[in-house]
Amino acid sequence: MLSFVGVLTRYLEKSMAQARYDLLGPGRFVAELPELGLRVEAPHLEAARESLQEALEAWLLDTLRSGLTPPGLEGVEDPVRTRFLALTREIWRLLREPGEGEGGKTGAVPASSSRVQEPSRAKKAPSLEEWLKGLGIQVVKKPQEDALPEGQTDLRKQAEEKEKVLTRLALFLGDRYPSLEKLYERLKQSLSTKRQFELSLSEASQEEIANSTQFCTMLKQYALLTSYHYKSEERRIRAKASTEGWVQNFLTGGWLERYVAERLRRFLRSRNLAHEVAVGYQVTLPNGDTMELDVLLRVGERFFWFEAKTGDFQAHIAKYAGLKKVLGLSARESFLVILGMDKARAKELSALHGLTVVNQANFLDVFQEVLEGNAA
Repeated sequence: MLSFVGVLTRYLEKSMAQARYDLLGPGRFVAELPELGLRVEAPHLEAARESLQEALEAWLLDTLRSGLTPPGLEGVEDPVRTRFLALTREIWRLLREPGEGEGGKTGAVPASSSRVQEPSRAKKAPSLEEWLKGLGIQVVKKPQEDALPEGQTDLRKQAEEKEKVLTRLALFLGDRYPSLEKLYERLKQSLSTKRQFELSLSEASQEEIANSTQFCTMLKQYALLTSYHYKSEERRIRAKASTEGWVQNFLTGGWLERYVAERLRRFLRSRNLAHEVAVGYQVTLPNGDTMELDVLLRVGERFFWFEAKTGDFQAHIAKYAGLKKVLGLSARESFLVILGMDKARAKELSALHGLTVVNQANFLDVFQEVLEGNAA
């Protein structure tokens, strides 16, 4: 049993090591684990740390009670961890069985029957692919994470590692976009010329400089930039992006699709909501048109669709409004995420085109309002 307890201890320690702490003002410290949706405030740093650990422990208990696997414990390579999670699920299942727990006798068999009756099962919600097929939409190409056969273990592991790196880059850029906007626009402009670009940070804030140089370092580390130099005395970046097709696709817009999908996944995991997220279904519509759906989401029996644009969207918005009808979704279930879009303008576009237009910073808040039925 002590080895099982160690599973929890190591998980808590590893999670707390990733916590973020900030000073909001006099006597206002915040501690958070953004990946789990946990955030607390306290009058001093140590109190904030203790409150965050208590919140993490409560969240972990609720997650295990719900029969779900906490993020970071999904792997099956550790037999102790695997057995621990299996026993945890079985314990909570037994506690929920009728006739057990309070007022019940351990090992007693109900007098009305010598067999334990199968619990009634709720109707299973259709998968995203089943939902599309039910609408007469043919799936031409599945998302990349579903494309490799189960037997190709080495290729699947390589693909999974690549997915992790790209997701890490997408989260860095999306979470810090206001301070990376100048760098990203300059980088994107240079992709069409395939030449080295320069960016002066002489008038930039310390946050812009720190985030810009760190992001370029990450891109160079993973060879998305083939060259990168920063002259601190001039506060000037010189860099060149890779010309590989997948790098170009990621930097010009693929990262935003990935960012939206990952933020949705983490939000829904933190709420213990059953869900399915898919990025990049290529489909043929009933009228014969072919297109790619950026992000599809199922939460329970509800379906949502997200399109992500990092640049010009005007030529596409009418098509999206029509596609919403083909998918049988309401305006509040059809999201157009436009990078850097002003909130006031987004509201006007939403009213004009019958979509929910948002930006990368507020799409999750708006989605939560729709999910909880509090949307205007």
